[in-house]
Amino acid sequence: MAEIKSSIELAMERTKGLTFTEEERRKLQEEKERRLAQAAVSQYLRGEMSLSELERKRLEATPSARLALDKALLEGLSSGMDNFPLILEAMQRFLGKGHRKVLQRLKDLSIEWGQLLQKRRRKLKAELREELARRQVEGSAVEPHVEGSPLWEKALRELQVQFKDRLLEAQGLIGKALEGPENQV
Repeated sequence: MAEIKSSIELAMERTKGLTFTEEERRKLQEEKERRLAQAAVSQYLRGEMSLSELERKRLEATPSARLALDKALLEGLSSGMDNFPLILEAMQRFLGKGHRKVLQRLKDLSIEWGQLLQKRRRKLKAELREELARRQVEGSAVEPHVEGSPLWEKALRELQVQFKDRLLEAQGLIGKALEGPENQV
């Protein structure tokens, strides 16, 4: 009598000789490296991984995995200036002293961002004080909570839009510097 085979057995028989092509293997490896790099950078930006640990992972990685990690760091800039100080710190460590101009440009950008934030914060604080005074809430103990204001969120979005081109320029500078042969360890 004929043997009845399950659908799994039939599928296994049909795929017995199939293997991945070299191109498929390479793409799978790149995708795996990209996901691992994004996870590591995400942990670093959330404060769950130290810069030393991220650097150790980068040094132990293959050249393609190192490139994926560098690209993931650059993508962190796309989310805005919130992560800029952490990314700048990592870039200072990864780029080394051979890229002083790039690092100085990034530091200048970071300082400029900080100054713009402070200026906007002071302006908004004055506006909030005026609003509270109009409502007859005033005195030496009254301190407006700027960061809790919806106006602050709006101001941050406006600043990030205003800063977007400079951020993209910084991303390009870092990308070029990281592609240099001295950073391929």
